[in-house]
Amino acid sequence: MFNSIVAAYDGSANAGRALEAASRLAAGAQARMCIIYVIDIDHMSSPLEIRKMGGTEGIIESSPNFMVDLETASPELVNKLAKAQADSYQAKLEFAEYLLTQALKTARDCGASDVETKFVQGDPAQMVVEFANERNADLIVCGSRGLGRLKQLLLGSTSHKINQLAACSCLTVK
Repeated sequence: MFNSIVAAYDGSANAGRALEAASRLAAGAQARMCIIYVIDIDHMSSPLEIRKMGGTEGIIESSPNFMVDLETASPELVNKLAKAQADSYQAKLEFAEYLLTQALKTARDCGASDVETKFVQGDPAQMVVEFANERNADLIVCGSRGLGRLKQLLLGSTSHKINQLAACSCLTVK
């Protein structure tokens, strides 16, 4: 029935259940399985107003507001900030690799044998659908709720957007 299955994975409990379901489907159909993790840069660095609202509502942890005038800052500070930004990005990449290593193990433990993993940057729904299109996927499997609670409140869920954008069948797992 399915030849190519894409599983969207973000490390959440629902994504874990979706990964297991996709893996079992892939194993049963002897289908190729592709697991994708999307680094959502917009979500990882929410605008200050949204962060404040999220902190006020108790949805996300509020953080202090540090503003630096780069025009008057010392070259040392600018270099430190650039390094911190690069380190933050590197940490996101390492986290993505860690999650995908765990996801690959889960997929194989569930019986899937032909499994590919990939991480990309961008809007999660758009990137999952583009990835599925590139792989000629018959099915996209995702969790019903991921890790972006505040973003979901404001913009709608990623799984809903995937269902709206995808040309292939979609399975949303709770």
